[in-house]
Formats: sequence, C-alpha cells, structure tokens
Amino acid sequence: MGAVFISLLLVVPLLVTPAAGAEGKRRKGETPQQLLRGMTLEEKVGQMMMVGFYGSEPTEDIRRLIRDVHAGNVILFSYSDNVQTPVQTAKLTNGLQRIAEETRLKIPLLISTDQEGGVVARMTTGATQLPGNMALGAGRKLKDSHEAARITGEELRAVGINMNLAPVLDVNVNPDNPVIGVRSYAEDPHLVANMGAAAIRGYQRHSMENRVVATAKHFPGHGDTDTDSHLGLPVIDKSREELERVELVPFRRAIESGIDAIMTAHIHVPALDDTPNLPATLSKPIMTGLLRQEMGYDGLIVTDSMTMAGVADYFGGVSQAAVKAVDAGVDIVLLTPALTADEQIEVYQEILEAVRSGDISEKRIDQSVRRILKVKLKYGLFMNHQVDEDEVAERVGTREHREKADEIARRSITLVKNERGLLPLKLSEDQKLGIISQYPLKEQVDRYHSHSTEIHMKGVNPTDEEIDQAVEMARKQDVLIVGTYSASLYPQQIKLVQALQELDKPMAVVAFRNPYDIQDFPGVDAYVNTYGYRPVSLEAVADTLFGSNQPQGRLPVTIPDLYPYGHGLSYSGSEPTDRIDP
Repeated sequence: MGAVFISLLLVVPLLVTPAAGAEGKRRKGETPQQLLRGMTLEEKVGQMMMVGFYGSEPTEDIRRLIRDVHAGNVILFSYSDNVQTPVQTAKLTNGLQRIAEETRLKIPLLISTDQEGGVVARMTTGATQLPGNMALGAGRKLKDSHEAARITGEELRAVGINMNLAPVLDVNVNPDNPVIGVRSYAEDPHLVANMGAAAIRGYQRHSMENRVVATAKHFPGHGDTDTDSHLGLPVIDKSREELERVELVPFRRAIESGIDAIMTAHIHVPALDDTPNLPATLSKPIMTGLLRQEMGYDGLIVTDSMTMAGVADYFGGVSQAAVKAVDAGVDIVLLTPALTADEQIEVYQEILEAVRSGDISEKRIDQSVRRILKVKLKYGLFMNHQVDEDEVAERVGTREHREKADEIARRSITLVKNERGLLPLKLSEDQKLGIISQYPLKEQVDRYHSHSTEIHMKGVNPTDEEIDQAVEMARKQDVLIVGTYSASLYPQQIKLVQALQELDKPMAVVAFRNPYDIQDFPGVDAYVNTYGYRPVSLEAVADTLFGSNQPQGRLPVTIPDLYPYGHGLSYSGSEPTDRIDP
C-alpha cells in the first residue's frame, strides 16, 4: 500500500502552488510537503480545526471560521439543522467547499458526521436507515458489516460528506455502560475486530467517488465504563495486560486494515498514563507513545468533541485542553456548535499562541498538517470535492440499499426467551392485541392482525399516569407486546412492565436498545432484542413476532446471571449457529 500511495503523490494533479502570484493554480506533481512549505502558521493550525455551526446552509459564522481561521474541516449534525434531507445536505456541503475555494490555497474541506447506523445516525430522512453495530454483531455475518458500511459511505459521499466518524470499535463488556451499549458490535474483542475490519473495507476501499474516510473510535477503548464521558471522566481501571487482551485488539486490527482516522476517548486509563485525571485525549504517552510509536499508526488522530465534560472540565476549559491535545499528538481538534464561532476562534488562537510561544513546536504542527493533506489527496478531494445535486436522489435511499438494510435487520433479530410457545403469535381474528411502546409498532403489526390497540409512550420514562392508562388498556386485551428502551436507566419503564406482569396476560417484551433489559423482569413470557428502533428494525421485529421471519440472531453480549454470549432461539427448535460467516 505504501508504494501505491507514494506513486499517487507523484502523479496525481494536486493542490495549489503557494508561490507569490500563483495562488489558486494547480500544478502537477506538487505534494503535501511542497504545499506545506508555503503555508503560513495560521493556515497550518487552521487545517487542524474541525468546526461546527448552526444552519441548513452556509452562515456568516461558518464563513468566518473557514475564511479567517482557515478551518480545514467541518462536522455536521442534525440537531444543528445541518443535515435535514439529502439534497439540502448536498447543497450545504457544496456551499462549504465553495467557501474553501475562496481561500488563498483553496484546500478542500474534510466534512464529517456521525453515521454509525442504528441509534446514532445524523442523516435519516430520505437516506437508507441501517441497523447499528450490535445488530450486526448479532447477525454474525462479516459481509453485512461490509455492506452496511459500503451503503453508508456511498450515500454520505453522494451528499458531499467525505468522512464518517465510524465504526465504533469499543468492546462493550460492561452492561452498565451508559454511552456505548448497542453502538458496539459485541463483548468479544475478536468479533468486534473482525466486524470493524469489514466495515473499514466497506468505507474505504471503493471507487474514488464512493469512498469515505473511516474513523475508528474511541481509542483506547470506551467499552468498560459506567460513566458517560459527555457528563464526566470515566476511569478504565485495568492492567496493561487486560487492555491488550480486550480493548486494544480491535484497534490493532483496524491499523492492520488501513484505517485512515482514529478518534480518541475522553477516558482516564491509569495503566497507560497514571497522571491524575488525565483523559487519554490529552496524554502524550497514549497518543504518541502507544498509538504512534508502539502500534505504528500514522493516520489521522481526531479528538472526540472537546466540549464534552470528560475533557472540558479539566485543564482550564476547552482552549487549554485543545492545546494539550495537540501537544499530545492529535491531528484534528473537534469542536461542535455547543461553542459559538467566537469561542471556536478562541480555541484556534490559543493553539496558535502555544506555537508562537514555543510551547508547541511548528515541527509538531507540520506533522499533523502533512497527514491531513495526504488524506485529502487520497480521497480525491483536490480534484472532486463538489457533488452533483441532481444525482442525489438516484444515489441515496435507493431500492437496492433499502432491500439490503431489510435483509441485515431481519438477520439480527434475537429471540432470547419464548415460554408457553408464545411466539410466533398465532391470534384468532377476535383476539385483542395490546401494544405499549415508545416506538410505534401498530402500522407494522396491522399487516398481520387488525384488532390491535396501541398506547404510544411519550418518552422513555413514563409517568405514573401513563402507566395507569397502559394497565387499564391492557386489562381489555388478550395478548400484550411491550417495548422497552435501556430500562435499567429509566426505572419507570421497569415499573410499567412489572405492573403489566401482574395482569398475568401473555406478554412479549421487545427491547429496542440495550439487550440487558430482561434482567429487571426475568419472568416475562417472551423477550426479543432488536438493538435499535429505526423503521427497518421495527419492520423486522414485527415480521419476527408473527413468524414471517425466522429469528437468526445470537446474543453478542452476556446477560448476567441469565443468558450466555451466543445464546439465541429459533422457531424451528434448533438454535441458530454461532459461527461468524464471511
């Protein structure tokens, strides 16, 4: 791969010349190193900034950040109105790239988002909604992981997003993990590594116009925490040997697979750096010593959001933490719309001042900028960073992509418990079916049984009044389907299910997120995991509940004291295979 990359540097028309009077002209054979020599310090530091903004089209704030701060990278979110529809997103990214073209060196932008699949997806309306990682882990097919990434990458690139902050390579060994859970493939580090490697190929190894930069996260591993790093600083209190056996396995495999970006975790790992309360993101022994030198990684290192409490609450706030992250060895500092444009500019200026004062060497900055430019070259951004807005509808949410998503979702549904042979449901026409769920299932269920009544919970933690209403409705039904969502985090859900159990009606519980919910109500008749609540998973679970889909999924995690890793039932009497299929 190295020889191929060097040859690309020599032959691909590249970048603009920095020579006086020649700005804006591209010259054959010019390399990132040649461009680097003509960049100002301000332009170099700007390339290391990934900035965010509010708006569905380019605003004056983002113009300032790209024009005045020389920001080389942008992150898009749905909550900030950046991502609404595919066509709107394509128009936005084209507009952002045009702003970059107006700068002196015309360096194109890396434009990123979090399109993990399942519960974390920024582009939903009009796009193919795919099951997430744990659903893929339950399905045990490496090809599904590859195809999910390929489809995601093609649709992102079609709208001008050239970097996906995925796949998640955290090994979810802690059932109480509040932030990873179903975003992980499994508790088995080797299954995570294999699935992750397949996803990396799906994102990165395609034609220039279809591939995106994949970003493995969250290094060195966020799977064994019981604290959300958005809210505090988790501590991974494991030995180096334990980390090597579990957390680091998927990242080593990702590096072997040619991953082009790795995102850091705001977690404290004393076995790797015992500096008190130091997040891995800010640790030179972890970022440079372990990741660069020991593991031999020379791709991009991107911070997780620097506004998260796991890093922002330490070392003097976001600006000082960003300086420490750059000094530790990261290449791109990720900022979000949680900071105003002025606050993001302050972060940039703080890094700039650290270099001017000698606290960070310009050589250290050059190392990062060189890596950033190489990636932009590798993905053809200097030649083709605009997208055809008229082709978006033909490339996003296609029938082929949706059918593949349906297949993947159907393979992932896991039947964990089935007492009394309740499933598949075989209801007579006059039997009444009650549905109580945070996510509407009635439309899917009505394809099989027209006599259903649904109470749609308004949130994940129902009020006592909502619970009473649900129980009253349930009294009039013959069979119940109840949806849950990470019930251990929301005690009112547990109260609801337990109140319904007292009615002694046949009841199937569908867990729409974490698979561990049955721990809080082990006596339910039937229990099914979907690992996600997107429409594709709702369709698949309805098909499974009524028998038109044979459950094939296997638990990718252990449910403590109840069900082992690999457990799964079918309707045929034989358990689904636990092997990993290519």
